[in-house]
Amino acid sequence: MTQTTRVLLEERVTYRCLLIATCVTRHLAPKWSADFGLSVTNWRVMAVIGRFEPVSAKEVAARTSTDAFFVTRAIDNLVEQGYVDRGIDSEDRRRLSLTLTRKGKTVHCRVEDMINEVETRLLAGLSTAEKQVFLHGLFTLATRAMQLDQPKK
Repeated sequence: MTQTTRVLLEERVTYRCLLIATCVTRHLAPKWSADFGLSVTNWRVMAVIGRFEPVSAKEVAARTSTDAFFVTRAIDNLVEQGYVDRGIDSEDRRRLSLTLTRKGKTVHCRVEDMINEVETRLLAGLSTAEKQVFLHGLFTLATRAMQLDQPKK
């Protein structure tokens, strides 16, 4: 067995990423809730639908790393609020196809603007080159993280 070097909590990538995400969400979530009636889970589901529509509930669960039960509940809430339409997938009639309504697209755009504003403020301290390296590193880490549960070849 290989000996690994212990990494202090505050130096762990997972801890830092979670901390940043939690701080940003804690800052924005009250506004989403007050203005649009969105919970954090509802927003995450709506964000994925808005980016990848038409999309199935199973795909939403995979892209949000959220349990199917909570995704289904969020979809039900978003349909009830008039933000999401549930249709039948044209290629597989057993599968639901989720899209944003006109109202949902408007809300999605407004929340995305809020997030973009905060992210712009967060990244303002980095040079263009530092941003490119940082984002490339994040993509690499995300790809490797998604492979953790895959069987080794």
